[in-house]
Amino acid sequence: MKASKRRDLLIQTLNQATTPLKATSLAKEFGVSRQIIVGDVAILRASHYDIIASNQGYLLADKATSVDESRYRGKIVCQHLANQAVEELTIIINHGGFVENVEVDHPYYGLLKASLQIKNQADIKEFQTAMDKSTGTMLSSLTNGIHLHTITTPDEATFNAIKADLKATGILLDETI
Repeated sequence: MKASKRRDLLIQTLNQATTPLKATSLAKEFGVSRQIIVGDVAILRASHYDIIASNQGYLLADKATSVDESRYRGKIVCQHLANQAVEELTIIINHGGFVENVEVDHPYYGLLKASLQIKNQADIKEFQTAMDKSTGTMLSSLTNGIHLHTITTPDEATFNAIKADLKATGILLDETI
């Protein structure tokens, strides 16, 4: 199959996906290596396709943020050590929240943003496993643990309850400083 045809099929596959697709699965489906898929995604991004990557796989950006409009969407600012990340995510998920991303304001590069797409305990476990296997560090390690999350919740009251629980654990950045 020609590369252009494969990329067209890759976009069609991502367009139909409702959850992230791993590069290894896509490689197997198209009969190529994982590295070929990574290259295809880079070329598609350069061709103005908004493809995000998370530890769960690739997804078109509009699919990642197409949360039910009836849900409340907001940002929280947190600061914690790396070993508190699972606690932070668990608090959000246990309230019915969905963690879209993480952002840090790097002193040289400006805003750095990564898609997380964490909606349940299984996603948290997958995130934790990926971090445990990695030699890298979390984005928040670049900013003394300070980071933002965009989260969606069933309503604003739930969003505020999440903030209260994160504040009680010392994870929510004190807004009075």
